[in-house]
Amino acid sequence: MAVYLNASGYLCAKKCEKRTALQLGQSVELPYFNAFSKPLLTLHELYLLLEQQIEQVLEKAGWAVAEMSQIPVFLGSTGYVVADCEARLAANQSLPTEYSIAVIGDYLKHRYQTQVFSLATSCTSSAQGVNYAFKMLQTGRAKKALVIGFELFNRLTFEHFQSMGLLAQTAKGEGIILGEGLACLALSLESNSPFSCEFVAVSSLTDNDNLTNNSEQALRCLITKILEKARLQASDIQGVKIHAVGGTFDLAEQRILQEILPNCHQFSVKQHIGHTLGASGAVETAWLVEQLQKSSQNAPLLAGYYLCYFLGFGGSNVAWVMKVE
Repeated sequence: MAVYLNASGYLCAKKCEKRTALQLGQSVELPYFNAFSKPLLTLHELYLLLEQQIEQVLEKAGWAVAEMSQIPVFLGSTGYVVADCEARLAANQSLPTEYSIAVIGDYLKHRYQTQVFSLATSCTSSAQGVNYAFKMLQTGRAKKALVIGFELFNRLTFEHFQSMGLLAQTAKGEGIILGEGLACLALSLESNSPFSCEFVAVSSLTDNDNLTNNSEQALRCLITKILEKARLQASDIQGVKIHAVGGTFDLAEQRILQEILPNCHQFSVKQHIGHTLGASGAVETAWLVEQLQKSSQNAPLLAGYYLCYFLGFGGSNVAWVMKVE
């Protein structure tokens, strides 16, 4: 069965600003993409944002909130409830007894009386949500699904990346620039006219080579695997949404792309919105679709096949091909 992206919506930063790292008694101003007005969001504030995003996407898709009991939700993040914990500490409040992403999943489960599947696979969390939503729809276990990715600023993650020497020290310097983001994707078995976006194939691959870096062989295998699964040649691909995290792997990534997909237009998202970690699968897909929809309004639609891939710490990698027409 064909699976379509019926609607999408996202929240991300408009521009690169700053956050202050605090290590060893020193304050360092680092570039950061702030999407939300408050420095730390509580769980209640996150819930309101999630509900707003869900209901806006439902409206775009032409789906009713009353249908939610029949629409499974796939929820991906790396931050879990850490931002809420830090907000509580700042307000001298007691910490929660549960810290996992399942706390937020349980809230959505009760709020919408539906199944919620929580995924925590590092930077591919919401991307893996797309993977499993696709499988559920394709096998007929559901007719519609929502994939949600969210990432809020939390000092634990920010300082951890800084301590590993991974963060860019200036806006144009080498390294990762993190960012906040929230997105929702509505997938279904029906096409959304006049803009049709079909998930032709989705594939995942585990990279066992390195816990915190990517393997060239794994990326080659991932791209080859998804092309084979989609029954396409490299020359069939119109554009590719690249990883381009800003780290040491970027040069190797470009070598591989020049080798396998030398003539493809590249969409590099993180330079515009930052690396939204576990939310990036949903956020970057919604961003890409928006760019393609804008192009169809101002010029002939860039119809064709688009490859997206996402790489994560721990080796959980995923890719898909979308057909736009």
